[in-house]
Amino acid sequence: MLIPLGTDRTHRRPTVVNHALVALNIAAFVAALLLERSDPELHRRVFETLMLNPEDFKAWAVVSYAFLHGGLAHILGNMVFLWVFGPNVEDRFGRIGYLLFYLIGAGVAGGAHALFYPHHPVIGASGAVAAVTGAYLVLFPHTRIKVLLMFFFIGIYEIPAWWLIGGQIAWNLFAEGLGGGRSGIAYLAHLGGYAWGITLSMILLASGALAREPYDLFSLSRQAARRRQFREVHFQQKRKAEAAAHAAQGGAPPGALAEARAEVSTRIPEDMPGAAAAYRRLLEKHGVAAGAALMSRRLQYELANHLFETGDHQTAATAYQLFLDGYPTDPELPIVRLLLGLINARYLNDPIRARSEITRALPDLPEGHRALARELLAELG
Repeated sequence: MLIPLGTDRTHRRPTVVNHALVALNIAAFVAALLLERSDPELHRRVFETLMLNPEDFKAWAVVSYAFLHGGLAHILGNMVFLWVFGPNVEDRFGRIGYLLFYLIGAGVAGGAHALFYPHHPVIGASGAVAAVTGAYLVLFPHTRIKVLLMFFFIGIYEIPAWWLIGGQIAWNLFAEGLGGGRSGIAYLAHLGGYAWGITLSMILLASGALAREPYDLFSLSRQAARRRQFREVHFQQKRKAEAAAHAAQGGAPPGALAEARAEVSTRIPEDMPGAAAAYRRLLEKHGVAAGAALMSRRLQYELANHLFETGDHQTAATAYQLFLDGYPTDPELPIVRLLLGLINARYLNDPIRARSEITRALPDLPEGHRALARELLAELG
């Protein structure tokens, strides 16, 4: 069993709505407990009025059911997760937005359960809390969560949020697949909450309604898609270059490749815009593999710098990378790594690559360049 205790992410403003929701849930539980002891029949009627019962549907029940709990373990489990994950989500959504998100999440979760289990009433905040943790998975997947592990031995550890939340989603899918909804635990309500939190958060990030961060799930998925596209283009270009090299080795004249490389080299330094255009054509036709687009050390460096200065950041990144691969002992390597990190950090939105290059460059950079490296690392967080 993993019990979340806290996160390593701070928030910009005090938490209000989430703490109020926790307090309201606890107050409702205590009130129900006292009512059950003083008047069991009234307690039963109140629960029947407020619980979500598909066979006796009441509009208010799609929200009120989420403030009822069946026992101490039930409410403690829900409130611990809400207390840990809610503040950061409230911080990103804003107080009003978070309250609406939570209440609608309760309705979506309850609706998912009622749709597939129309004869099973449901109570509890589990679905709404699942919506919060689903949103957390999208917004802060790599945030470290401090957890209490209770499995053969007891200890406190830190794990990424996506491990914990992803594991919870997987467990609910597995339990529901075994018919868990008939066991008295509304696994499908949990899954409906997760789906709501994940889907809404991705839509808000994709539309720009919610500011993106370098390490949210939407940005990471875009970066992964770009890397896949680049690898595919690189593979296709490599095949073309290998075919050209094979033809050259078989006695065929280098032809187009040699002419394309000559067109680039003869324009440097007198016609740098023309050289850049020729270099882009060289990359398009012959790719980056087998040295096809690697010029001499001086030409490659000047060309990459020109591409960077004129704002062609994608081609500049390719040219700098070819410089790194082709001249691995060059004294300018730290500067090249810094520039490649800067491009990935500020223009290509690949913070993981940016951090890697800047960190590798930092120890060997001249003092004048270290300030820029530290500034970029601070921007990356």
